[in-house]
Amino acid sequence: MTSPPRITRRNLLRIILLAIFPWLPAYLFERIDFYFGISGNIYWYYQLSGTRLEADVVSFALGGILVAYLLRPRWAVIQVFLSAALIWTLFYEACSTFRTGGLLHSGCYQTGPDGLAGFRLMAMMFSFGALPAIVKAASKRDALNRTVRPAIALAGGVVITVVMAWFPLTAWFSGVTYLSTLVVFQGLILAGVPQMATGMLAARIGRSLKIAASSGVVSLLALSAGLWTLSCPNCDRSILYPLVPSWAFFAFLGGLLELGLPQRFRFSLGDSWLGRIRLEDLRRVGVAVVLTVCLWTLVAYGFWDPRVLYASSISPTRADLTLGQSSYPYVAGYYNSTQYRICCLQLGVSFVEANVQLLAPDNFLMAGMGVQSPNCCVDGWDLGWRADVFLLPNSSLIVSGSSWTTCDSNANCGGYFWQQLRYHAQVRLNPQNMSAPIYLRMMWEPTNINGQTLYQANWYYDTTNVSWTRFGSFLPDFREGPYFDIGIPGGVPTNLPQGATYFYQFGIASKIPVSGWRVLLLYPSFQYQGSWRVMERANIIQGDYSFWKAEYRWGGEPYEGVTAQANLTDPNIPPGTALSHALGFGPRQATGLRQGWLLECPRLSMRLG
Repeated sequence: MTSPPRITRRNLLRIILLAIFPWLPAYLFERIDFYFGISGNIYWYYQLSGTRLEADVVSFALGGILVAYLLRPRWAVIQVFLSAALIWTLFYEACSTFRTGGLLHSGCYQTGPDGLAGFRLMAMMFSFGALPAIVKAASKRDALNRTVRPAIALAGGVVITVVMAWFPLTAWFSGVTYLSTLVVFQGLILAGVPQMATGMLAARIGRSLKIAASSGVVSLLALSAGLWTLSCPNCDRSILYPLVPSWAFFAFLGGLLELGLPQRFRFSLGDSWLGRIRLEDLRRVGVAVVLTVCLWTLVAYGFWDPRVLYASSISPTRADLTLGQSSYPYVAGYYNSTQYRICCLQLGVSFVEANVQLLAPDNFLMAGMGVQSPNCCVDGWDLGWRADVFLLPNSSLIVSGSSWTTCDSNANCGGYFWQQLRYHAQVRLNPQNMSAPIYLRMMWEPTNINGQTLYQANWYYDTTNVSWTRFGSFLPDFREGPYFDIGIPGGVPTNLPQGATYFYQFGIASKIPVSGWRVLLLYPSFQYQGSWRVMERANIIQGDYSFWKAEYRWGGEPYEGVTAQANLTDPNIPPGTALSHALGFGPRQATGLRQGWLLECPRLSMRLG
């Protein structure tokens, strides 16, 4: 009869460590950060919130090493899986709902547009925690059961691929890339260079070059399947098909570095310097190459080139939003003021002159406004709102209202970027006078639903022939505050435009640059303490710096050749406009915006790249 295990200090310490790692440090980090958020300690909230993803990765990576040391590989993998499942439950299900500032909020993480953000985050954390146990199992080699070796090898290949390539691949599937000087590293990962390490691990477990090559293909298919539903309307994912042989090749090369050439293909190089190179030396070089590529992605992690908001098609029908491509020319004014939290915005638009014959069939000219609105206690998740007038090549005008939800690579967002057009409404107009002003409003207004007073966002337009008409209404998530943010967080910056976020912008864009137009933007106003107030000052911002939050812009490229004119600098211009040339924009402040802006693209001075 076997006696029960003795409870010694060593065994008790082992039980405690297995009970709290790797999940508890990640969870405690989140709870501490969340406490700072709801208690109003904004400094520490944002300091910690920006590193939540790193805390999760480190917790599961170091915890996985500890668990692999304390348990046999199969039990270590099971323990890490249970820890990941527990984290998912705590972050996405067993999270508190509370009331603050008179509003109901939830501490749950965002599930993303397709509802899978939480599962992707847990898969990533599980991979970092399970990899040490799989590497430990690989060292057993022939001791593994022959019937399960291939499955373990392929699963291990997927796990190590996630650890090496997760961040650049999720960004690529989301339509995000590195800044231009660092794109080469994302390109090397897409080409499959890290698969050399995948092939080495799979070959060490499966003892087969075929399994090694197959691990590259399976890893690509597994990651692609897990990320395919990420929203990226104009991404060409067909590039993945020719990459299958590339991933298989590098995984096969890794298998060769691990197992060497099959006996029937081996040959002697004699006493030449090639003959004196050991397989172990080649293996170390291969690992060094993989580490260089993958570690650079961590070094360059903060240097992603953010995408703008867009939809892929242009159409006068109600079903399609026309915001252009992922990078389009844009120039705007922004409210250069301290931050206000307001309910309502207004802007007038007049296409004073526009030659529609210069518009290509799939092009447009857009004039309007965009603004940010906040949420409570969920960092990384932000909401953008637009009201615009589109001039199409057929001379028709479309009044458009839209609401976007975005997330950056914060842990709350699943650890990757995503964006979603969650609402769009539009009305088609055919005015006899194209230059007649069209006024736009975005307003938070109360509504009664099931006896409860809630707030919804409403869009209105007004023309010379039609009084204020509501053409769109959207009831948002209960975690959103029913107000817009305008101005600049932290006050008016001294070094423009670098490093700033411009909550409220009003300006001009097109899908591709076009000349021969003049657009008047009238009375950029907001409602403050119950009365409408015209914005008293503004600055020019170009598309490459048009950030309405930390990672997203309304535009993407500067609109070369565009000038803004104002009565402040030219008395011949109607009162209340501002002047700044499109080339060499600086932090020149324009005061006295009592009427509006005139943005002009002259026929002859327009420079097309």
